Amino acid sequence: MNKRLVLLLVILAMMLFVPAALAQSTTPATEEEGGPPPTAFVVIDLTAGYPLDPLIVSLNGGGNIPASVYGDTCSGFIPENPTVTLNWAGETDFVEAFFYSDHDPVLVVETPSGDYLCNDDANDLLLDPVLWLEKPEQGRYNIWVGSYAPNQLLPGLLVLTTRPEVNIGTFSLENLINREPIPEDLVEAEEINTGKLVTDTTTLTADRIVDWNSEEELTHTVTVSGTVPAFDISTPDMMCNGFIHTLPDFVFNLSETPDHLRIFFEGDGDATLMVEDPQGNIFCNDDHVTGENLNPVVDIPEATTGQYYVFIGRVQIDEEIHGVMTVSGSVELNPAILKGGE
Repeated sequence: MNKRLVLLLVILAMMLFVPAALAQSTTPATEEEGGPPPTAFVVIDLTAGYPLDPLIVSLNGGGNIPASVYGDTCSGFIPENPTVTLNWAGETDFVEAFFYSDHDPVLVVETPSGDYLCNDDANDLLLDPVLWLEKPEQGRYNIWVGSYAPNQLLPGLLVLTTRPEVNIGTFSLENLINREPIPEDLVEAEEINTGKLVTDTTTLTADRIVDWNSEEELTHTVTVSGTVPAFDISTPDMMCNGFIHTLPDFVFNLSETPDHLRIFFEGDGDATLMVEDPQGNIFCNDDHVTGENLNPVVDIPEATTGQYYVFIGRVQIDEEIHGVMTVSGSVELNPAILKGGE
């Protein structure tokens, strides 16, 4: 995204807390020699240099098992199973882990070598726990997010980062996502949650509805200024992004099927793309290459003949975007590279 200098991934894992009635064990689950590893609520694979930095996991901490079983420096209470398991690969100077909340949580980390690291408070003023792993070894890290008092439910954010400027003292979601709330009068509420795109083309001009036989590339100039949230349109197994127009920006009738149908947009800002095929299936894309090319691409490998509706959106509702949409029968044709800040 053009305002995401840092790619942000939020894993929605609320209700991870295990109530005391269900956690009868008095000791945490750890990997016994020759036995299977303990099962965590969330398992994450990361390699040094990962673009999702900081990585943020939304979860609930707390438990009823004394963390002191891992040493005199461990305080508070943790759940039986690890909250998060991190499989780490590669080399880096450090990885910092902290839990951001408005309560008094604790952290316990089991390293690949079997050592246990614990923290309760970052300092006398900050009740958030912080653990610093210098030159972390490769392997599996089990992370327990607990609470200072037993049987508590503490919502918060577990943050994993290799960036020195991201720390518990400066961390703020507002610093990561610089976005103003969407004014209600800018959103066309009547189009929200309709469950389908509006494809009535009776009001579209002739140059926006064309026949295409897939022999040559098809292009169309578009000004993107929609206000309908694409992410509120129901699409099975797919989350679409951006703000689109009420009606399609372009419609084409495919008379001959290509080996592979590719539709992309090249613009002067961070755009999104949504396409509905003749069967009513919806395809969408935000960035062709995450972190490398903000121009969107939709690929339909088994296209059928019929009418296709193309909606082009914008990530920022207050940013008008100008560009060219292209329809091609070749996967060899790619959009020009657009990076954030350009």
